Amino acid sequence: MKTALAALCPSTLTATLELIERRFAPSRWDLLAPCDNGSARSLLGRLGGPFPSLRGLGEGGPPPYIRPLRREAARQLSLPLEDPAPGPEMEALWPLEGEGGPWICGRLAADRVEDLRRRRDWLSFLLAELAPSPEPPGGDEALDFHAILYHPASPLGPLLDQLRRAARSEAPVFLEGESGVGKELFARAVHRLSPRSGGAFVAQNGGALTDGLIESELFGHAKGSFTGAREERVGLLELSHGGTFFLDEVGDLSSMLQVRLLRVLQEKQIRRVGENRQRPVDFRLVCATHRDMDRRVAGGEFRADLWFRVSGIRLRIPPLRERPMDLPLLARHFLAEESARSTGRMRSISAPALRLLRRYRWPGNVRELQNEMARAVALYGEQPRLERWMLAERLFADSEPGEGPRRVPLNLQEAQEDLERRMIRQALLRHEGNRSASARSLGLSRQGLLKKIQRLELEHVGMPGEMDLGPGGGEP
Repeated sequence: MKTALAALCPSTLTATLELIERRFAPSRWDLLAPCDNGSARSLLGRLGGPFPSLRGLGEGGPPPYIRPLRREAARQLSLPLEDPAPGPEMEALWPLEGEGGPWICGRLAADRVEDLRRRRDWLSFLLAELAPSPEPPGGDEALDFHAILYHPASPLGPLLDQLRRAARSEAPVFLEGESGVGKELFARAVHRLSPRSGGAFVAQNGGALTDGLIESELFGHAKGSFTGAREERVGLLELSHGGTFFLDEVGDLSSMLQVRLLRVLQEKQIRRVGENRQRPVDFRLVCATHRDMDRRVAGGEFRADLWFRVSGIRLRIPPLRERPMDLPLLARHFLAEESARSTGRMRSISAPALRLLRRYRWPGNVRELQNEMARAVALYGEQPRLERWMLAERLFADSEPGEGPRRVPLNLQEAQEDLERRMIRQALLRHEGNRSASARSLGLSRQGLLKKIQRLELEHVGMPGEMDLGPGGGEP
């Protein structure tokens, strides 16, 4: 029991119990431990002393009306079917380490028992977070390639070798990848590894350049060249002279901007607005986009002559779902970074939370992961560890066919698990969470289905409100 108590995080335990109290108000919940004299001790003092019926908890078993479950059934909460004694309150018990304690004890109004029964799986899921679950080992140490973190087995390894060789040349580099994969980080790595690393690195988003601003923004202007031009302005292309110019989302350039850029690349000269003389520019061009450029060129949406000039060395950055081994490294890095920025305490991630992070598809890639860690620190930064229930609700929903790209299974076992998860999810949704009906439709026994639901972490599917775990919220 001492081992179990030592593995529990008091601040996380308190925050979880406070969340349950808000959902089942008025109610109070606490952690109980058996004493040497056979009674139960309230460890957090939230109950103000245990009920008389709890005095015999340490005498070889639970008292009547309170039925803790065996470990193999720990995902189900046992509640008394009727009030054991006259009174306005009832009690429920949740074992964390078998029948010998410690226990989570809840004291709630009798008229809230039915609400608790209806949300039994929700409460079971939440209390399971309190079971001792040390953070999984970090595995291999993260490799750092000019601020790009990756696992030694990551597909980024071969890509970064190509990037290193490409950086030594003067050929333009074209980075392809979905939004949020961190294309600017790779562009900065190209600059740092190139002979032009002593020059400036200038970045610009092609989608943000309008035809009306292109002249002044890229080429600069002379003082008095137009209304509001009160001083001379150096354009971005001139600022990147001797260095690297990174043009993000080049696929979004308008037709006019494509013509202007092509001319600069051909002549290596620019002319400021309001001036007659040409100014030489010498920069390394790195472009990036999330669009299918081959299709855009074939469809006439992007000039073929410009495409051949900017696509010298094409490098594809894989999305986060294709490199799952990088996810724990990045999640821990972003969590520590956000905590340090906000003076928070959160530095580690529990095993259930990490499993959920691995299962999610991350359509927003690294940027979405970073934002999720920032959200967790903002809401629960006073906690030392990120727990599964602290994560955003969207991470709990498995994607259905047609909802977007899914993570490609790495082997046959993962493919079988993926199919199994989708079929069970569909059955639970079709039968509104009814385990018995879902088991019959799948040709399984109810106990067999419950084991699969636990293993695949589908306890929330089909429940009322689809498991809203955030603090505050509405009543269950």
